Amino acid sequence: MVISERLKTIISCAKKCNFLVDVGTDHAYIPICLVKSGIAEKAVACDISKGSVEKAKKNIQIHNYSDFIETRLGDGLRVIEENEKPDQIIIAGMGGMLTVDILNGSKKTVGFAERLILQPQRDIDKVRRTVHEFGFKIIDEKMIFEDGKYYNIVICEKGMDCVYTEEDYFFGKLLIETKNEILKKYVEFELNKINSILFSMEEKIGKEKQNDLFLKRFEELKEKKVLYEGVCKTVACCPVIHTDLE
Repeated sequence: MVISERLKTIISCAKKCNFLVDVGTDHAYIPICLVKSGIAEKAVACDISKGSVEKAKKNIQIHNYSDFIETRLGDGLRVIEENEKPDQIIIAGMGGMLTVDILNGSKKTVGFAERLILQPQRDIDKVRRTVHEFGFKIIDEKMIFEDGKYYNIVICEKGMDCVYTEEDYFFGKLLIETKNEILKKYVEFELNKINSILFSMEEKIGKEKQNDLFLKRFEELKEKKVLYEGVCKTVACCPVIHTDLE
């Protein structure tokens, strides 16, 4: 069983629990590893894809954990029965808005959890806002770079968090405060990309004066640039300003 760095990092964020739910389980590598190590006593591995559930079931059988890990086909946390109370929930590998929808669609189930481990692929700021609305505190964040992609893992537990700024929600307060090295590289990469696009758009601005969509996009990018430059100064990264896209 070959585990990616992304999955290894997610697994390392789990704490000992009685009942784990892994949403979007795919091959069920996460629950298998956590049951095998004794961190989770029992688990539900769920996925909306029938093919993924079949793969998960096969892997669980191969590792002889069918008595401890149950597979379920369905939408998010809706597969969890009303009388079940998972104390740890992992939602990884899907879009941020889908992650938010899964949380909002099963508020009672989420309310039983002591810990959430979330790895959204995008719209991470909206996920951070949502966990705060649910009464969870972000206790840690991990960021990794693997196979040309950046991944954020947000670890939450019950409790009131400190006040977050817009910058904190967008980039991750704890990552900013620790001047996370992967965050630095991500900000440098994105800021260089923004500057390159803006440079290209500035050359066309005269021809696009009547193009409302172009002008709206131009203003949005300028605002985004200010946001990235702010965190760039805080974490002390050194972007290289390119004048064209590479």
